[in-house]
Amino acid sequence: MRELTLRVDCPRLSINGEPYDLRLTELELYTRAQALFARCARFGETAAQAGELLAAARDAAGLLDETLGEGAAARISGGRPVSLTLALEWLGVLAEEAAVRFASRAAEDDEDDGGGDDSPG
Repeated sequence: MRELTLRVDCPRLSINGEPYDLRLTELELYTRAQALFARCARFGETAAQAGELLAAARDAAGLLDETLGEGAAARISGGRPVSLTLALEWLGVLAEEAAVRFASRAAEDDEDDGGGDDSPG
């Protein structure tokens, strides 16, 4: 039987001195955070209902936990409640980091492929 060893990419971040494994791809994190930001931006256009704000806060905290592991939002906050505004701030920082990492990896892949422009000279 042949045995294969496959490379596994497991990006880690240190947040407030504590290590976290990213559990979503950079693209998935960025895309989902942007969708949540767009949803929350509409709150400024109309009077948001309390239920909509609570649902957005739950979704933001849930995306943090899904990205960094169960209970991450509570660990980062020291067990204090995380407001919607703060959760969105944290997601913004994580999404920006994900975008930078994704772009960096894409550039590295392009360099590994010989520079990208395959058209005849």
